[in-house]
Amino acid sequence: MPVLVNDSSLAGVVVTKYFSSRELKKMKLTLGGYRLLTVPNAGGSSVISEVLSFELLNKCFSAKLKKTEMEVSYFPLGGSITDYTCEMFHNTVAVSVTRAMKYRGDYSLEDAQRLLNKKLKGVIQSTQNSLENWSKQILHVWSTSHHVTATLVQAYDTIEPETRANTVVMITTAENADYIFNNG
Repeated sequence: MPVLVNDSSLAGVVVTKYFSSRELKKMKLTLGGYRLLTVPNAGGSSVISEVLSFELLNKCFSAKLKKTEMEVSYFPLGGSITDYTCEMFHNTVAVSVTRAMKYRGDYSLEDAQRLLNKKLKGVIQSTQNSLENWSKQILHVWSTSHHVTATLVQAYDTIEPETRANTVVMITTAENADYIFNNG
């Protein structure tokens, strides 16, 4: 991960695994995680996945929260935005968080391609419109299973290089953590 974050020209995929050993309510959050949990955000049902994304980056890579999604400035307004910025390996990194899941049927290659294309294009737009100074974006994808993770990795190889740009795609298979996907 340090090489991918430190070299602003590189893109790639990092696969991680998260196993929840306790209920969300019993977790001791970092100050950054608590801040993400308690400050207003842009809406939606993804607060928990964003908080745990930061907690994972903090525990694994010593990330330090810089700004929450409502603190990041953009011009023009109205496009895709990033979920938070942090410092990792002496660089400011923007992080966008999403979840890969399917309620009915198997998660397909087409599902993964659609998600990655949409989110990676949003990453490019938020970087272009940001008034902040970050060197890299991470698209953090929470996955419901090893099958979904493998499908996302396979789909990544089919994404156009200009859409992948220099974004690091971090895919985390979450086990024993349904609350990430239902925000509760």
